[in-house]
Parts: sequence; structure tokens; C-alpha cells
Amino acid sequence: MSNKLLRTFCAAWMGLTYAACGTAEQQQPVDADELSTNAESKDDHADIQQALSVLPGASVQGSNKDGVPYYITGNFGFASSSAKGLAAVDAKATVQEALAAVAPVFRLQAANLTFKRVTVDQNGHQHLRFQQMKNGLPVINGELILHVDAKGNVYAANGDARDTKAGVAMNTLVKAQISADAAVTAATKSTQALNKSGKAERLVYVRDTNESLVLAHEIRVVGQQGGIPVEDLVYVNADNGKIALRAPKVYTSLNRAVYSANNGTSLPGTLKRSEGGAASGDNHVDTNYAKLGGTYNCYFNNFGRDSFNNAGAQLKSTVHYSTNYVNAYWNSSQMVYGDGDGVNSTQLGLDNDVTTHELTHAVTENESNLTYSGESGGINEGMSDIFGAFCESYESGSWITTDDVFKVGEDIWTPATPGDALRYMYDPAKDGASLDYWTSSAGSVDVHYSSGIANLAFTLLSRGGTHPRGKSTTVVTGIGVQKAGQIFYKANTDILTASSKYAALKTATEQAATQLGFTAAEIASVTAAWAAVGVGSTTPPTVVTLSNGVPVTGIGASAGTDKVYKLTVPASQTSVTFTTSGGTGDVDLYVKAGAIPDTSTYDCKSEGTATSETCTKASPAAGDWYVLLSAYATYSGVTLTGTYTGGTGGGTDTLTNGVATAQYSGSASTWKCWTLTVPSGKSTLTFNQVGASGNTGDADLYVRQGSAPTTSTYSCRPYLTGNTETCTISSPTAGTWYACSYGYSAYTKVTMKGTY
Repeated sequence: MSNKLLRTFCAAWMGLTYAACGTAEQQQPVDADELSTNAESKDDHADIQQALSVLPGASVQGSNKDGVPYYITGNFGFASSSAKGLAAVDAKATVQEALAAVAPVFRLQAANLTFKRVTVDQNGHQHLRFQQMKNGLPVINGELILHVDAKGNVYAANGDARDTKAGVAMNTLVKAQISADAAVTAATKSTQALNKSGKAERLVYVRDTNESLVLAHEIRVVGQQGGIPVEDLVYVNADNGKIALRAPKVYTSLNRAVYSANNGTSLPGTLKRSEGGAASGDNHVDTNYAKLGGTYNCYFNNFGRDSFNNAGAQLKSTVHYSTNYVNAYWNSSQMVYGDGDGVNSTQLGLDNDVTTHELTHAVTENESNLTYSGESGGINEGMSDIFGAFCESYESGSWITTDDVFKVGEDIWTPATPGDALRYMYDPAKDGASLDYWTSSAGSVDVHYSSGIANLAFTLLSRGGTHPRGKSTTVVTGIGVQKAGQIFYKANTDILTASSKYAALKTATEQAATQLGFTAAEIASVTAAWAAVGVGSTTPPTVVTLSNGVPVTGIGASAGTDKVYKLTVPASQTSVTFTTSGGTGDVDLYVKAGAIPDTSTYDCKSEGTATSETCTKASPAAGDWYVLLSAYATYSGVTLTGTYTGGTGGGTDTLTNGVATAQYSGSASTWKCWTLTVPSGKSTLTFNQVGASGNTGDADLYVRQGSAPTTSTYSCRPYLTGNTETCTISSPTAGTWYACSYGYSAYTKVTMKGTY
């Protein structure tokens, strides 16, 4: 009898190859779908739904455009112990079972994931980060994080680690078509810098700008541009030589520069003052020394963080960089500040915001490691501005929320213009370039300007209000800078991954607020702050109430629009099912308990190519279940029905020891149950569910002692294909045992027998 997982996981491994290409570089085996697009038909997610269906309480909080979730919550098992301080293999072993259960949701296996590190927050929650591997090679930015509470419950998983659809057979032998030397040439040519050179680092997998997973050469390109050193990791598609991704490793504070690089660019320079040393008499040196201490104290006193790497790393700065240099940057090992030109800026190392901004780039690099391009780059810049404001508010001694707190670089920028600043977090568009509202083109904007979206969301969350230019009408209730900073810090350290976009940041901050134990009203403020800047919707939809089992007919909508329905489910129901049928066009179905779903946040979804959709949840929570009908294409004449089933659905009858029941049949997602009273002292208890001659379909056997089983709570579940299944219990507890048939699909001609 074949295991039911074979229904969705069927791969034919046809071969691997190693071959030389251009040079004697190392080649790696890859399978045929590696270099193809990840685009999939919208109804091609049965494997993900199957993986979610076996996870108790699984709920999708956000999904990628390919349909693979990036954040899920539920009851995923237990950690056997703390992973803190353990070797990688031992740390992974503490959550091995949970990891194995969760990985298929991301189209992975636990063997694809290697342990990187663990952090433990102030509530005792562990956050274990894993690196995705594929064919023995790392997947750049492919991280999966498991979240474990203080009692050891694995309650959430998130990240950008994911693979293409499981079960794609290899039918072509492929290899890297572009040599490392050719990739170096392509990467170097594509980089805008002077005196540039490139070096091949390794062969990896990476997602390109189209989100396709491709084999790539990682090339490190160094040079100089505008007085700032350039160090980019450039990923060159190993199949066609195109640039798949660029990840700059030098993070600048400003986006404008007036400079001369005639001298003074050697780093780190001459030591002027070290920890505990006397003042040097140089105001730029001594003031920056104090600013470094202020930033350290801000992070340590609020988050217990010991330097940017949380391990006491030396804070190294170089001031007086170049001549009339109007910029500052972090180069992955130290901070560098120019003296300014007296017109555009004064000495940059004198400003709290600039110092904290640069050190926060270092914190981000050591935590989420947000890639410094696209939306993730805007979030990276936003984090640096946000903690500049956070630390300035903290150092005031009273967590003030004045406009000056939410200005960037106001102490050193354009000294002849009072009140001027480099950026205005409370009104980002005031600088003439920064974004203050998310659109799908945000990722194509310079990271210093797309950061305005995060900056405004943080400002509104801190002090409340509405969008400064009326681009939304959402009213945000402020929760204060201190709490807002706690949320963004936790998101950066425990939840975000390198490729996170603004939708993922919204989810991360909501989950961070939840994990920190904030009130429902405070979590709602987080959601509202993002809605105010265009990330998420707050327009309350019209909700139509459904009655149990009563169809709503004649439903229609134009492409791209949504309709929302609600069914109130009583307690102790066995299942709830929502179906659409009839009519013409294409409608997709999304279901969520307690809140209105969207196309990336749901408990169940069905995305067929027409109008026939079904979502079923076993043992539904009592309360309101919401249904979103999303018009993938214009549809009309559709019928929606919501049905909940009480008790055990098909009824509960009594078994006689050793006597088979009469034949029975059942529909998909319904239950038929029996009870058997077992005396004490019995050595074994066996339940036989048998498909009689001519039986059809697939019924699954569930057994439980004391109460009726559910699809997530049972003592035995063979979970095989077909109708014949057996459960044997050794030394059964005396009392009432339940044996149930659950319709994985509609079935006929089945009998049940219990024998002790």
C-alpha cells in the first residue's frame, strides 16, 4: 500500500553530471528546472496545501508572488531543548521534527536546511535561522527561521527559503554554461566604478530580479566611485551570463556628495583616541567618540545589545576623510566621515543621527542582512534612519516626539539654512525625492528614497496621526517611540531575512508586536501605520453573512475586485467547508478564521482556473469564518455555500467486539464514527477499516481514546491510499475508544471492526 504523500511528491531522478566549461572551475550537478522560471499556474499549489493541511492550526500570514508562504503560524511541534551554545548539528536536532514538518510548506526538506545561529529574546523565545542549500550549494538570501516560545512550542516559521514545485522530474542534464572568468568579466563590466576589479568567489543559487531560482557565479567587484569605495557581490547567471542580482556591501548615509579625493583616503588612518583615552583636542575626533558611546548605550540599555555584532566588537571610526567630503559610510568594518564643505554640510561625525545610522547598518548586516538594493535596500536604509530617531528620542530622557527627532542629519546639513535636514521622516516627500506611499515600483527607486515608506510608518506608529499629504485617510493611534522601536528592532533581529520586502516587513512588525505581548490595540496601530503608507488595505469591505448550508446564488464581479462573506461557526463542530460552483469566469477562494483574508494571508485557499473552488477546515475554531472571493478574471452566476458539520458528522454508533459493521459510504471531508468500550487488562486493540469488493474512493482511519479524533488530534492514523487501513494499539487504556472514517475523497462500500 503506497503512502499518501506520493500523491503530490513524485520525482524521477534521472541523473547528475559534472563537466568542464571554459576553465577548470568546479562544476556542480543541477536538475532541469533549476534554470527555468519559477512562474507557475495559479492552481499549481496542491503540494503546499497538502503540507499545510497536516500542520495543526496552520495559518498563512503572507505569501510570495509564486504562492509559497513567507510566514506561517500554528502548532508545529516542540524543541527538545535550547539550541543556545550548541554545535550546529546539535542545535538543528533540537527542532528536527518540527523542521521536517514545516519544510514542505516552503517546498523544502529538512535536509536542505543547515543551522546558522540562534537568538533568544527577552521573553525567552528562541529564533533559529537556517540556510537553504540546493545540490550542495548555498541559496543566497535563502533563510528559514523557526520561532520557539519559552515552553519549547514551535509556533511560527518564516523566511525567503523556498524551492520550485516539488515533484518536477529531471529530463535534461544541465551544467553551468558560463565560466567563472566570463562571469568576472560580465560582473566587472556591469559595475559603475573606477579602478575596478573582480574575483570569482563561488558557485551558488540565487533568485534573480524575476524571482527565478538560478545557478550563478558569485563575483566580488571592488573599486571606487565618487570618493566612496565600491564592494559589490554580483551574481551572474551561470546559464546565460546576465546579472541576476547585485548586493552592495558598502552602505552610505547620504545620497549626494560634493568632494575632492586628492588626499586623505587611506583607512583607518592614525589612531587619535582609543577607549578610555584622554580627549585629543580635535573636536571632530572627540565629539564622534562621544556619539559612538551614545549609540552603544542606546542599543545596550534598550535591547541589551553589546556593540553592532552583539559580542563587544570595537567601534571604529575615521573622521577627516578626504577634503571637503560631504558624505559618510559604513564599509562592513568601520565608519567613515567627511568634514563637509561648509555649504552642503559641516563635519558629519558630529551628528547623532549619522553615527547611529551608520552603526545600525552594521547591526542590520549582523542580523537580517537586508540586501542593499530594491525594497530590501529601502528597508535597510529605513532601519538606520529609524534607530537614529529612536536613539535621539531616548537620549532626550523623556522619549520626545518632536519634528527634530524625526529629521535626519539636521545638526550638520546645509548649515546656512536653519531647520533644514537631509531627510524628513515625518514628511518624507519634503526633500523632493523620498517616497511616502508604497506602490509596486518602490523597488526600482534609490534605497535612500524608498526608505521614506518605512520612515513615515515608524513616525506615525510612534506619535500617531494621518498621512502628511493626504495620500490615505487612515488614522493611526501612536504607541510611543520606545514601543515602536522595540517592534522594529525585534523584526530586524528575529524575523526579517535578506530579501524581505515591504509586505514582509508589515507582517514582521505585526508578529513582533504579538510576540512582545503588546495589546490588540497596539498591534492594530502597527497595521494601521502600514496601511497609511500603502502597505496593506484598511478600507472596510461590505461583509455578507452566510447561513449554514444555504447557498448564495448569482454572485459576480469584475476582474481584480473582491467580495467578502462571513459564516459564524458554533463550538464543537467537526468541519467547515466553503464551495463555489456554477457560472462562468474565474474566481479564487480564500478563507480565514477571525479576520478577513487576502490573497497572501489565509487559513485555506483554492485557486482553480474557473469557478469551482473548495476549502475545508477540520475542527474549526468557534466564531466568525471569513471568505474572500477574488476575481482573477471577471465572473458571473457563481454560487457560494458555507457549511459546518456538528458532532462527528455521519453520526456515532457502537461497535461490538470482533463484529464488522454493515457497509457504509461517505462524502469528502465528512466523518463517520463508532465507539468501542475496552475492558482493562487487554494486550492489544485493533481497528480494521476494510474496503469491500467494488469499493471506491478514499476513507482515512482515525483512532483516539476518550473522545472523537480530528485530523490533527488522534492516537493512530495510517493515512494510506484507498479504503483498507488498520490501527493496532498495544496495552490499550480501559475505556471508550473512537474509530472514525474521514473522507479524504468521497468513498463507498467500507466496513469497520474493532477487536480486543
